[in-house]
Amino acid sequence: MNRIAILASALALSIMPAAAHAGDLSGTVRDSAAQPVAGAQVSIPALGAVTTTDADGNYSFSGLDAGTHRIAVDLAADVRQHASASVPETGEAVRNIFLYSSAALDHARDGLNPVEAMLAEALMAQAWEEASEMTTRAMASDARPVPDFAG
Repeated sequence: MNRIAILASALALSIMPAAAHAGDLSGTVRDSAAQPVAGAQVSIPALGAVTTTDADGNYSFSGLDAGTHRIAVDLAADVRQHASASVPETGEAVRNIFLYSSAALDHARDGLNPVEAMLAEALMAQAWEEASEMTTRAMASDARPVPDFAG
């Protein structure tokens, strides 16, 4: 009877899923202009895991528990942005992180949606570039005399 109990226990243990510690997480941290951010500190605070982005903005963690993890990116002492990532039991999850601009963060501190603020900032920059191009073209075109309506 003891042999059957031991065999049943061994069979039950072999059927139970192993603890999921084989997932990896990697990605690239980019700024609001989509440029890679080198030297940013990326962490998973709940696990105490910390790494720094390389020259191309890449980061990676290995051997993480499967599930959703909150990621923190620190650029300066008072600037921290968060993202989340779902890590599989095996294999690798890729979570690229795009940081908000400082102007978008200022708007968020004022209670505005940072995504809307970032989009508005991008649209304003595009409008400024288009206005600058129009001005340059106008100044480069042949100067036409202004008619004298004074009489």
